[in-house]
Amino acid sequence: MARFTTKKIKDFKTDGIDSYEHGFSYSTDSYKYILKPGLNEGVVKEISGIKNEPEWMLKIRLEAYKAFQAKQTPIWGADLSEINYDKIHYYLRASDRQEKSWDDVPADIKETFEKLGIPKAERAVLAGVKAQYDSEVVYGSLKDVWVKDGVVFLSMDDGLAQYPDLVKEYFNKIIPFGDNKFSALNTATWSGGSFVYIPKGVHVSMPLQTYFRINSANAGQFERTLIIVDEGASVHYIEGCFTAGTQIITDKGSTVIEDIKKGMQVLTHKGQYKLVYHTQVRPYSGKLFTLIVTGQPSEKIEATKEHPFLVVKRKYKNEKNKDWNQEWLPVKDVEKGDYVCTPIDQTIKSQEILIYEVPVGNGASGWQLEKLQIPCTQELFKLIGYYLAEGSISGGSYLNFSFSKLEREYIEEVKRLIKFVFSENRVREFHHEKNNGTNVVISSVRLCRFFEQFGTHSNDKQMPDWVLQESLEKQAVLIDAWYKGDGNYYKKQNIHGFKEVFRISTVSRNLSLQGRMLLLRLGIASSLNQQDKSSSGRQTMYNLVIGGEYMISFGKIVGQPIQPKMWNKKRATYYFVDDKYLYSPVKKIDSKEVDNISVYNFSVKEDESYVADGVAVHNCTAPNFSSGSLHAAVVEIYVKKGARCQYTTVQNWYKNIYNLVTKRAYVEEEAEMIWTDFNMGSKVTMKYPGFVLAGKGARGEVLSMALAGAGQHQDTGTKSIHLAPHTSSSVVAKSISKGGGRTSYRGLVNVGPNAHDSKNTVICDALLLDGDSRSDTYPIDKIFNSNVEIQHEATVSKIGDDQLFYLMSRGVTEEQARKMIVNGFIDDLVRKLPMEYAVEMNRLIDHEMEGSIG
Repeated sequence: MARFTTKKIKDFKTDGIDSYEHGFSYSTDSYKYILKPGLNEGVVKEISGIKNEPEWMLKIRLEAYKAFQAKQTPIWGADLSEINYDKIHYYLRASDRQEKSWDDVPADIKETFEKLGIPKAERAVLAGVKAQYDSEVVYGSLKDVWVKDGVVFLSMDDGLAQYPDLVKEYFNKIIPFGDNKFSALNTATWSGGSFVYIPKGVHVSMPLQTYFRINSANAGQFERTLIIVDEGASVHYIEGCFTAGTQIITDKGSTVIEDIKKGMQVLTHKGQYKLVYHTQVRPYSGKLFTLIVTGQPSEKIEATKEHPFLVVKRKYKNEKNKDWNQEWLPVKDVEKGDYVCTPIDQTIKSQEILIYEVPVGNGASGWQLEKLQIPCTQELFKLIGYYLAEGSISGGSYLNFSFSKLEREYIEEVKRLIKFVFSENRVREFHHEKNNGTNVVISSVRLCRFFEQFGTHSNDKQMPDWVLQESLEKQAVLIDAWYKGDGNYYKKQNIHGFKEVFRISTVSRNLSLQGRMLLLRLGIASSLNQQDKSSSGRQTMYNLVIGGEYMISFGKIVGQPIQPKMWNKKRATYYFVDDKYLYSPVKKIDSKEVDNISVYNFSVKEDESYVADGVAVHNCTAPNFSSGSLHAAVVEIYVKKGARCQYTTVQNWYKNIYNLVTKRAYVEEEAEMIWTDFNMGSKVTMKYPGFVLAGKGARGEVLSMALAGAGQHQDTGTKSIHLAPHTSSSVVAKSISKGGGRTSYRGLVNVGPNAHDSKNTVICDALLLDGDSRSDTYPIDKIFNSNVEIQHEATVSKIGDDQLFYLMSRGVTEEQARKMIVNGFIDDLVRKLPMEYAVEMNRLIDHEMEGSIG
């Protein structure tokens, strides 16, 4: 599937069509070219001359200009009467060349795009990037692997210069300048945009991305895009995902990825916990990679090939790196020996008094909450450590600590700590001669309720978030006590040689993972392995193993001195730890082909990353936005036999922009075209992406979303033209109107006389958020063959008072209630969208809904 994404970037406000608030825009004094406002034949010639174009392109431009002059501004749709073509700059150029290195881009332009949020991490995982500043592309790159395969991804100007015959063959064909007034305007004045060619049979597995930004007042943007996907080719970007069972670090412990829900807090690559705001599960067919990382041999990380991992490339074959520069790499580019990064939670929230509410019996009145005020001291953390190792709860009211009768020191210490921390004197000992055991038992419902948060039995032990984020001094005390109960110091000669390590063992997988993270906060690396003991009827054992140089620090915590050298050599390990990450070498990488398996991903506020099976991974990222006064683009796409193409657009123009775009694809036999389109902002949008299904079995799909607020008209839709038999098309269009805004669906279905056995389905759903808003549907069906299936569904609904009352009676505000209803309305569409598109749409709609009451 060819995947091409455009994102329009808004960063400043304008008070009207003739005024401009500069925000962080830069002066145009240093621009190489600024043509005076207004359009005439001389301006068209000057644009072509600046670009040194061939004569045939100038001829097309001049013919298009005449068509633009002859055609009337359309009056059948939105109101365009306020557009003043004489006040628009039709060409501005900030730089005299396009750079291939981001470092070579002029400082002010580069700073603009950096401020707009185009992250280096995102640039690293894209197949290619173009950045357009006013009328011209100022930055462009394409990864070498795709260059070698013959993939072409250029600015439209460079495409014309380097591939004039190919451009001449396809330019102005599927969208001729006579199509409409604004396609004529674009053809006369086009500048910038992208030229893409995918050779036969080439499969590009990463996205091609273009960013647009208008820096100057009253500027028009007239980019031209031409995409040719040759026979059997694809540029299929698979959004990175993981298989079920992948462990995700949350603030409540480790959770499998399929149980991650919106609103949960997860650890990010920056060592902080952030909110999950979108989740996704989808079927996946293709290559699945499996990583085994040194230090966690039992944890196999499975991910789709494009999912970005935070990695440090190995520099030396037989020794550790000396510098640790992280980069995001798709898992398919990670090699054996490279280091994957485990972020260290750097949050410290230290408390002196812990307030904890526990339910206690209140006689005939049932239960009531009682607040316990507990000194949050090192003594409490030592007691917690003993409980993690030896504690349990029975009957809901008996707190137990189980020891060997020989562990007299620990028994007395636990009794002392119970009395010191909780002022509890009802502490008893029970001895068991059969197993030489001693139980310390406290009969206290309050203490049982408090310790329940750490688990009630050995297999469900865990640490709550307040423990995981306490001071390092208290956490070191906890580790010491946990080690005394569940740890050992191993120093022996075995069949593999001499071995010296510390170990802490538990049957709680969650606790073992948390213990590893706690040790990292203390600057100590550990490995984690598991022993399957099911054959003997016992539970799986998880072992934290501390070896090499990190034994020295751990030994100081547990009171076991360790010599800094072994066999006269400095102790060493495969790992490295700094204040932010644990760096672990990749031990093994495998891949296999899978078919139609479920894979999972989710999005995280701000950091857009999470920790999967102990390794920092990226999810999707989303850009900021820019605005201008008139945007009139043309996109022509040719999808050859058996090829697939998806074109995704996210647009959020400022509210004085006229967004007038023509998009069309020519789809040949057994090929597929998918338009994914989201429109908000702008004063007016008129956009109807379409396809001409010209070959037998060709398929087309449109997923569309529009949101109109006060003073806005989103007039969107699609054109589905069936020329060949057995073709199919589907359209899902959603719209939301608020504050007196207006949305319109304008659709054409044209089935030609030769298009027998073809199918078309159109589903239009509109939601009105108030009585002042409006939504219209204008379907046109032209059917010239009786052996076809045509379906059209349209619904209009509004938020009812009963819906608001129901939600508000359950404690949510009116604004929150409206957001919930809107999210429910778009949910079925969101589930069909690519991950990053769904995330961006949710984010923008949520932002637009803020303050929507009244």
